[in-house]
Amino acid sequence: MAKSTKNVEKIKELANKYRDGLNSQERTRYESKLKLIGGEDPYEMVPSVWSEDVCLLPTVTYPDIVNYLVFSPSPYTSDDLKSFKGLDAYNQFVCGWVRDKTSRIMNDKYLVKAKVLHSQRMSEKPLQPWVIADKEGCILGAHCTCMAGLGEACTHVAALLFSIEATVKLRDSKTVTEEKSYWLLPGSVKGVTYKQCREIDFTSAKTMKKKMDTMLDRNCSSVLSTPSHNIKKIIPEPTEEELSTFFKSLHASESKPAILSLISPYAEEFVPKPVTEEFPVVLTELRNESCVYMNYNELFKKCQDIKISVTEEQARSVEIATREQAHSKLWYRFRAGRITASKMKNACCTDPTLPAQSLIKSICYPENYRFSSKATQWGCQHEKYACDIFLDKLKPLHDNIKIEKVGFFINPDVPYIGASPDGIITCDCCGMSVVEIKCPFCDKDATLHEKSDKNFYLTKERDGKLKLDNKHSYYYQVQTQLGVCRLESAYFVVWTEKDLHMEQIMLNLEMWQEICKKSKHIFDTAILPELVGKFYSRLPNSNPLTDVLRNASSKLNSDTSVANDGELTWCFCDQVESGKMICCENQNCKLQWFHYLCLGINCAPRGKWFCPDCRKLPEFQTKRGHGRKLASN
Repeated sequence: MAKSTKNVEKIKELANKYRDGLNSQERTRYESKLKLIGGEDPYEMVPSVWSEDVCLLPTVTYPDIVNYLVFSPSPYTSDDLKSFKGLDAYNQFVCGWVRDKTSRIMNDKYLVKAKVLHSQRMSEKPLQPWVIADKEGCILGAHCTCMAGLGEACTHVAALLFSIEATVKLRDSKTVTEEKSYWLLPGSVKGVTYKQCREIDFTSAKTMKKKMDTMLDRNCSSVLSTPSHNIKKIIPEPTEEELSTFFKSLHASESKPAILSLISPYAEEFVPKPVTEEFPVVLTELRNESCVYMNYNELFKKCQDIKISVTEEQARSVEIATREQAHSKLWYRFRAGRITASKMKNACCTDPTLPAQSLIKSICYPENYRFSSKATQWGCQHEKYACDIFLDKLKPLHDNIKIEKVGFFINPDVPYIGASPDGIITCDCCGMSVVEIKCPFCDKDATLHEKSDKNFYLTKERDGKLKLDNKHSYYYQVQTQLGVCRLESAYFVVWTEKDLHMEQIMLNLEMWQEICKKSKHIFDTAILPELVGKFYSRLPNSNPLTDVLRNASSKLNSDTSVANDGELTWCFCDQVESGKMICCENQNCKLQWFHYLCLGINCAPRGKWFCPDCRKLPEFQTKRGHGRKLASN
């Protein structure tokens, strides 16, 4: 008893709190509606006074709902409510959002209240609309706890009215069994839970409404609704031959109907090919932990057994998958270990006997050498604009010209080289060409013809025209792009805010062959040893046994190999003396003499020279630096 009294007090407290939150005008209107039922507040009434008996529901019909929502005068403006949106609230009713509908009769008026879920916030506490109507179904007043409820025509009030209308329709109907079909009414939804797709009903509210109306019409007999009987045409099932002919005609069409993905043998055409199988091996995966402690001679011989190969299909897949270039992780992965066009000049000009370690590391680990500066940001921001201007210049001279964004190209003939042009230009009259665009930050406000810097990459010809210096790294870059992409011509474009330089450059076959030769040598002798055994990035004394073995070998009178015919062998290749050779300055060097051909040199380097193994020893690192100084002077 004490608990019941406490609940009643709590209900009244909440009701008073709601009423006290209304302003004077809203409260006056609210109390005027309550006078219809003797001044009692529905929100203050205890649960025991309410009933679920459908006989206590007013006879509300669809015209009554329309008259109230659309044509009833607003208590605040005296204009019609015109709540046409409320007519769509039938969707909320058929979806089961109206629950706990109860009613009671007060002063010959029917009071009905319910709980209705929020339209957008399903997990929140349900709203509580109520309506007052007379016995004939004329709606006299309504209210709801939502923000629009003060207007007395919100969708929650409308959903309650539609629920009353459907229930009364079943109540007053005549059926064959004289049993009321209340099971036809939608079940109440008390919450939204996670379900598997197969358990979810994706039927739209519009379709559910149509089904509900049909079922009500079939089960109810009244003056307002006459059941209709649709005669369905009986269609025989198709034969196997008819289905086969139909599927064959679908397959012959240019489109790919989805139904064929379920029909054999057409379904095989819809099975996607595994993307991973189309890609070549990432060169950084050549790492072999057992090679990390090898000396250069052992590591070099190990690398000679490694063959790099890329198929045409794999190269095509890489290009397609990397079209976002620097924004693609795959772009960095497939660049790693390959000499790219932008680094080709450095790779071809580095001393093959003493390659720049920074160059080797930047080739093998491009992600670690990413950087951003004002110059790179300027280039990225204006490349598209420069490309559009360049294309506008060429449009009058070519037929159907366009530029396509491309990814990272690998030539299967030289899989250790890669290139990422800024685009490929195509036209009906000239075919395809590479496009390389430069937007120099330092010269952004300059006119290119006024540049007098001797290190500028554009040189002035006798006729005054500008031309890309064929000794500059940009020229090597363009030639590498042409060779890798297997194209004959390229457009080199330089854009500033005051000028635009466009130059067509043709493939220099002789230079391309020289690029392939030099890059192949630096790849075999420097890049592969780094990829396989981290030769250039390992610590000088990473293996504690190195010093012991080196000291033991230095005590031997002769540490050279002997050929089958008794003649001494030298160098990494383990061959006899032939042609020009150079000696390592370390007197305890294991190999001592090396062939010019194996080192990729034509003449002796200036200063003291140490073989790849010896130059990593701590005692020779200073001397190696001194040798570099001598070589650079």
